[in-house]
Parts: sequence; C-alpha cells; structure tokens
Amino acid sequence: LAIMAEGVIIQQKSVDSVKVMNPEKTASVYDMKFQKKWIESCDEMEQQMIYKAAFHAYKVTNYLCLTLWTGFTVLAVVLKISLWPVTIVSAIWLTMAVSYAAEGKRLSKSKNEAGSAAGGNPLSF
Repeated sequence: LAIMAEGVIIQQKSVDSVKVMNPEKTASVYDMKFQKKWIESCDEMEQQMIYKAAFHAYKVTNYLCLTLWTGFTVLAVVLKISLWPVTIVSAIWLTMAVSYAAEGKRLSKSKNEAGSAAGGNPLSF
C-alpha cells in the first residue's frame, strides 16, 4: 500500500511539473478518468508519441512473455517444476494479445463506419 501511495505521489509530481510548462493540461491524477482527460488535452504530436511508446511497451512485453514462457517450459520439463509459472505467463500473454486484437478490431470497425458515412471507400485507411 505504501508503494502504491509513493507511485501516486511521484506521478502527481511529474504531472505538476508538466502542468507548469503546459497550463492547458488540467487533468488530475486523482480523477478516475485521468488517462482519457490527459490524452484529450494533448496535441496530435504528443498523442502520437504516447501511442508509439505504448506500442513499444507492448512489443517489449510480448518478447518478455515469450522468453519467460520458453524458460519456464524448459524448467518444467528438465527440472520437473510446477506448470504454474507457465500458466501464469500464458494468462498474462493471452490477456495482452486478446485485448490488443479486440481494440484493433474495434478501431478498424469505427474507422470503416466513419468512411462509409463520409461516402468514401470503407476499406481505405
């Protein structure tokens, strides 16, 4: 609990320092919709940076899951350890992959609907 409180305090200090340089940013870290409000207050370049950083984090986490899954599988076979580590890593990896695919499908669908409503080709991106 103390570590979580410390994380919130550090995040608050970081946000406050950004707000000093960018007064248009009004989101509070204590708000339940902080991330959504923060993204909305960012310009297009800042949003692109956030999205690229998020995708990079996704790729790194994907490689980490692959490495952990392989390592724990080998240990389970060679040292006869429990399969729980493999199961836990698989659950995390599956959750990440399914959420990424579902969000991609949702975004593609909304983009296609916007293209159809505008009279353009719904398959063009």
